[in-house]
Amino acid sequence: MSGSEDELRLYRTVLETSGELIWSFDREGRWTSLNPLAARRIYGREAAELLGQPFTEVVARELRERDHAVFRRVLEGEHVFDHETRHLRSDGAPVDLSFSAVPLRDAEGRVLGAAGTARDITERKRAAAALHETVEKLRLAVEAADLYYWEWDAETDRLHWGRAPSFAPDPDGSLRAAIARGEPFEIEYRVAAPDARSQWLAARGVPMSDAAGRVYRMIGVSQDISARKAREEAVRFLAYHDSLTGLPNRRLLDDRLAQAIHLAQRRHRKLAVMLIDLDDFKQVNDSLGHRAGDAVLREVAQRLALCVRKADTLARHGGDEFVIVVSDVQAEADCQLVAEKVLRSLAPQFRVEGRALALGASIGISLFPSDAGDGDALLRNADAAMYRAKQLGRNQYRFYGR
Repeated sequence: MSGSEDELRLYRTVLETSGELIWSFDREGRWTSLNPLAARRIYGREAAELLGQPFTEVVARELRERDHAVFRRVLEGEHVFDHETRHLRSDGAPVDLSFSAVPLRDAEGRVLGAAGTARDITERKRAAAALHETVEKLRLAVEAADLYYWEWDAETDRLHWGRAPSFAPDPDGSLRAAIARGEPFEIEYRVAAPDARSQWLAARGVPMSDAAGRVYRMIGVSQDISARKAREEAVRFLAYHDSLTGLPNRRLLDDRLAQAIHLAQRRHRKLAVMLIDLDDFKQVNDSLGHRAGDAVLREVAQRLALCVRKADTLARHGGDEFVIVVSDVQAEADCQLVAEKVLRSLAPQFRVEGRALALGASIGISLFPSDAGDGDALLRNADAAMYRAKQLGRNQYRFYGR
C-alpha cells in the first residue's frame, strides 16, 4: 500500500468514525461533503440527503441571517472558531452546535468554499443548566479545540503525530496504556503544562486489525479540554458556595453540619450552632442601595472568617444571616468567646461609598446534644435564641432556652 493510499485510508477512517461533524460547502453555501455517522447523529438524516442543499435550510430560522453573514466572512478568507448556532433535525428538534470554519482554496489561492467541524453541545448545555440554576447567568462558551491526529504503529511501537501538539501528549503513559489494550477508547487525563499549570487532555482512538484480528495500527485524535474542565469546576463551586461572599451556602452548610454531628456523636463531644443576624441591615439597602449592601455583606464575611478556626464552618444562611458551626466545644465559655469575638469584629464602622456605617449583630446559640439532636432543630433553636437577643436590645448573644 502506498503512502498516499495509507494516508487516505487513515483520514477516511477518522472521517467515518468521528463523532464531530466534518463538512464542506461551495461558494453558494451548498453542502459538498458531510461524514455520514455525524450527519445521522446530528440531523437524523443521511448525508446524501443534505448534499447539494443550502446549509441555511437546517439553521434555525431566527439565526439564518446571522449565520449566513458569518460564513460569508469565511468565504472572504476569514477563519471562524467557536461559532455557536442552532440547527434543526429532520423531526424539527433543535440541536445546538459549535462550528469552526476555514476557507477552501484552489492551487491559485482562490476561495472555492468553506470546510470545518461542528460539535454537538446540546447535552452539555442541558447538563450544565441542570447542575445549578445560576449557571444560566453565566455564558458557558464552547471553545472549539484544535484536533491533533495521531497514529500508532504496532510493528515499530511508535506514535506518529500529524502535527506537533502544543502540549506534552503523554507524559504519564495514559495514552500508551489505552492504546495497549487494543480496543476503541475515549479517555481524559491530566498533565503538567510547561508553565506549571494543570492541563487536561482528551484522546479517542480506534484500532485497525488485520484478517487474523491482530491490531496493527491505532489511529485517533487528542485535544486540550482544560477550558472545559475549568468551567465544570466553576459550576461545581457555585453549586455549594454563595456567589456574593464565596462562603459555603445552605446546601454545603447542611452537609457540614451533618458531618459535625456524626463526628460529635462518635467522639461523645459537643458542638454549637451560632446564627448571626445583622442589626439594622435593612437600612443600608434602603438608604444606599443593594450594591452598597452587597459590599457590606462581603466585608462582614471577611471579618467573620477571622473569628473561626479551620475546623469550624462559616456559611451564609441567606440575606443578612450567617451561621457558624463550632466543633469540639468543651464548655459554654468556648461559645461565649467566639460570640464576643464576632461582636468585636463587627464593632468597627463599615465604610461604603464614602459613608461610615455602624452595624451590630444579634447572635443565637444552640448546643448539641443538650438543645437538639439534629441539624434542622439546632438551626431552629439558634434562630429562636437570636430573636430573643434582638428583643433584649440587639448587638448581643443568647443561648437557646435562657
